[in-house]
Amino acid sequence: MKKILALLLVTAMTATMTACGGGGASAGAAGTAAVGPTEAATTSATGLSYQDYEASDRFVASSEAAKYTGSDEWPETTWNFDCSTGDTSTWAQAGYYFNALMQESTGGKVQVAVYAGEQLTNGDQVAGIQALMDGNTLQVSLHSNLIYANFDPRFNVVSLPYIFDNYDSVDAVMAGEGGESLKSVLSEYGLKCEGIAENGFRQITNSKKPITSVADLSDIKMRICSNDLCAEVYREWGCDASVMNWAETYTALQQGTVDGEENPETAIASASVQDVQDYISLWNAYYDCLFFCINQRAYDQFTDEQKAVIDANAAKAVEYQKTINRENVEKLVEEWTKSGAMEVTTIDKIDSDSFKNAAAGAVDWYVDQLVSQKGMSEADAKAFVGAFTK
Repeated sequence: MKKILALLLVTAMTATMTACGGGGASAGAAGTAAVGPTEAATTSATGLSYQDYEASDRFVASSEAAKYTGSDEWPETTWNFDCSTGDTSTWAQAGYYFNALMQESTGGKVQVAVYAGEQLTNGDQVAGIQALMDGNTLQVSLHSNLIYANFDPRFNVVSLPYIFDNYDSVDAVMAGEGGESLKSVLSEYGLKCEGIAENGFRQITNSKKPITSVADLSDIKMRICSNDLCAEVYREWGCDASVMNWAETYTALQQGTVDGEENPETAIASASVQDVQDYISLWNAYYDCLFFCINQRAYDQFTDEQKAVIDANAAKAVEYQKTINRENVEKLVEEWTKSGAMEVTTIDKIDSDSFKNAAAGAVDWYVDQLVSQKGMSEADAKAFVGAFTK
């Protein structure tokens, strides 16, 4: 039955792909079928019409939008919002919500057009970030730290293995010194980071057996993202791992070219990976965050009072994305467990120490990368990493 479903679903897999790291189109996500923002619209209580977002009693744009108390008129502005995943993803939903908030706050003067799936850069995630930095085609985006690592290895720090135990530890670091250091790096590239959203913990799936210890990886052919830190960690784990275009991964899993892959639960579901994989291990080995960024020049066209509204609305959009993403993760795990779509191995059944011990050299390797690639002193590199590993 899985084989039949796989054949039916393979053509649909590119509709909502995830950001998987790496360079250009080889890294990831195909766009939606037609170029252009989603047409579905909601008419608000104030009479504005804007792109729809997932309904929630806790996130209602007409009541949650920041109130503008300044005297300057809002300039009529349309910003283009970009993300790697498709228009039903939580990433795009954050864009829709930000648009709704901005329209409510500005009486429709400032709008945000959502182009999901890297539509304006032909599926090229790295080009999407470059376009955001340029500020002409794109002005706002959500992109993974793994994609930003193509520009600067400092963004890889988020995905060091086992530096986060759970969402609470993620939130503490991102709200503290670690998050501030990443925002500072983004500012060097002409970007105003309005908040840190999430892709999530990257869980491991395969078609051969439950993965419960590092020894189980020895005979697994694993597809990994195009990221040097990821490649090093899998090397330390003794896994036969190779980089593969994400758009090719479903077929490779279906045909047995590779045995497994790793991605957050929502990404696995959006690409129907569960239809060609038999096992998933919720190992929480490493994590992806998302940066909600606005091009600094685009941001600076507004007054300080207007910027305060933008900041408040962007923060609400980030909170919204994180909330619905985590809720979706819980629902998916429950669904897979009940349906048997995949055999689910929870973290309490996994020998996490075996993975931690095998990849103990990853931090030193990464510090060396910061020294050699960024010219940081060893002390500064260790201090930078220390903000995430305390």
